[in-house]
Amino acid sequence: MARTRTLLALVAAAAAIALAVSLGNWQLRRADEKLALQAAWDRAAQAMPLPVGGADIGAVAGRLPVRVRLRGRFLFAQEVWLDNRQMDGQAGLMLVTPLRLADGAVVLVNRGFARRDPRDRARLPEVARPPGEVVIEGLAVAHAARVLQLGENAPAGSGPLVWQNLDYAAFERASGLAVARWVVQQTDGDDDGLLRNWPRLAAGVDRHQGYALQWFSLAALIAALTAFFGLRALRRRSPVSRADD
Repeated sequence: MARTRTLLALVAAAAAIALAVSLGNWQLRRADEKLALQAAWDRAAQAMPLPVGGADIGAVAGRLPVRVRLRGRFLFAQEVWLDNRQMDGQAGLMLVTPLRLADGAVVLVNRGFARRDPRDRARLPEVARPPGEVVIEGLAVAHAARVLQLGENAPAGSGPLVWQNLDYAAFERASGLAVARWVVQQTDGDDDGLLRNWPRLAAGVDRHQGYALQWFSLAALIAALTAFFGLRALRRRSPVSRADD
């Protein structure tokens, strides 16, 4: 009976050690993935901008991230604010505005971050809206950064759209525009009331590495405790108890 209990305890300890090591390795893989993705973004951000027209939208989608240059007119009536965002330690919103290119194609541009009015959360920030044709540069990425969302985005109404996250299909339904399935993080421009200190993807690597260390430490602790109590149990077993087994 004692031998059976000991065997079960060893199996449970081995399973716990394997699980902890597996979770630690997963955290390290997540850190490596973020570092690789950040390296790709850094290379794209330092490259020469690619002039993009409507005929290039599909090609851009196949090589994201890529630095681009777009020429067109902003459609301010169909812009959307993304709520619950932070930049430089401040709470606020991101402003995403569709840009109609000369050939009629529409690309969404994340123009940047604006601080929220701390005295009136319902009041949207004041930002400049350049009229006429503009040329903007930025990094084309698969989607705008997402936040935890409870419920659905508010439907289109009489006022500006204020959403938690950007959904291409929902935006098309609300605006009546067909848009590219990527968004541009604008990097140029100033004096428009928007911040563009885009966060680095690799910002959470230290956290993943810290979690990995915790899991590996837990695995080592379980192994040490298993060895300690296992050896003590073996020493305490008397000839009589072994005979009973």
